[in-house]
Amino acid sequence: MEDLAKNEKRLFWCNLCYFIILSLFVILRIVSSLGWLDFAGDYEDAIFTLLTQVCILFAVPMLVYTFAFKQKPKEIFRAFGYRKVSGKVILCSIGMGFIAFFVIMFVSSFFSVFIQMLGYEPYVTYATDSGMSVWTFLLSMLTVAVMPGIFEEFSHRGMLLSGFNKMGSVRAVVLSGLLFGLMHLNINQFFYAFVVGMLLATVALITRSIWPSVIIHFINNGLNTYLDFAAANDLFGANFNTWITLPGVNILLRFLLYILIIAIVLYVGVWLLIKMFTLTKREQFKKFVNEFSNIKDPNQPIDIDNMQELLKIYLSEGKSIDMELQNSKKPKTNDVQYENTDVPQVVIKRNADTIEVGTNQAQVKRGMTMAQLIKNLLPKNEGEKYKPTFKENFFLYCSIFLGAVVTLMTFIWGLF
Repeated sequence: MEDLAKNEKRLFWCNLCYFIILSLFVILRIVSSLGWLDFAGDYEDAIFTLLTQVCILFAVPMLVYTFAFKQKPKEIFRAFGYRKVSGKVILCSIGMGFIAFFVIMFVSSFFSVFIQMLGYEPYVTYATDSGMSVWTFLLSMLTVAVMPGIFEEFSHRGMLLSGFNKMGSVRAVVLSGLLFGLMHLNINQFFYAFVVGMLLATVALITRSIWPSVIIHFINNGLNTYLDFAAANDLFGANFNTWITLPGVNILLRFLLYILIIAIVLYVGVWLLIKMFTLTKREQFKKFVNEFSNIKDPNQPIDIDNMQELLKIYLSEGKSIDMELQNSKKPKTNDVQYENTDVPQVVIKRNADTIEVGTNQAQVKRGMTMAQLIKNLLPKNEGEKYKPTFKENFFLYCSIFLGAVVTLMTFIWGLF
């Protein structure tokens, strides 16, 4: 059985799977444009969403990865980052959902004006005078907010990030965001989907879980759905789209207010990202401290990867770890001692801005800075320097080409 999280072929299968997904998206769009789904009547959009979300974005990766890695669904979910998060991280994710809503609104408005200056005329649908029923609203919440939040995240922040992680975090964030934008196959949606895709990927990486990005995706799409419902039924928020344009305010003051709003949104967004990062690190810190503090036998085999992760968390938290491997008593010291016959002994002592490090090879370096320690002791991030082979990235290039061609065609169609 293949280890999906560490398998060297995961980048190839990730790219191949996404090319299949994008190809099916294009085929389904063609089928819909030809009117072959008209038989569904008012439920055409719901059926289209069901096919794209469940059958393509979820079922295809599950089938491909089950075939390629012989993994059970539970193992695939774990490899894709379905890990529990704390209530505080969930609250931060809800707040980030509102931030994402405003980010998308500003990015969409900016690029919409930009492409319209080039002559693009967006296709506009006109709403009817009849109000949106509660049933229609609930159905829209299911198809627009719940299902995309679950299944689009499964493919993009789950499958893509787990595959692209081999190339390093930065490239993983950019490429997953780019494919997320191209997946919409629409020039109107590409720009803001690209930006929010990178935001969601960043959140997934810093929290080491896909659930926060699911929550953010749901909140953003749910807000848009509710505002449509409110506008159709004259409820709270019905005039939001009018209010946000700041009617009656002169152009200079409007510009300054927009700058202020954008600055506040960015500040709160960055603060939430940092908060989620520190909360996640603290949770990891407690988890590994509890794990290693229960060790009674100094010769008990221990996963060296966990030890290295513990050291990373220790350094990033800047806290002491009280741990005794010989007995259950905790020493009154901020030294970290680890001894095992299979792996090097590590002794870390934090003194102001320096850290003392020793190993069982009797190599002791004093005055080593934190950066030097990380460089010399902890595993290096080879992903940032990893160069995928042409075979590994062939289907990635195919996906980008296919998505770019269709997206550009929607722009060209809007010019004439």
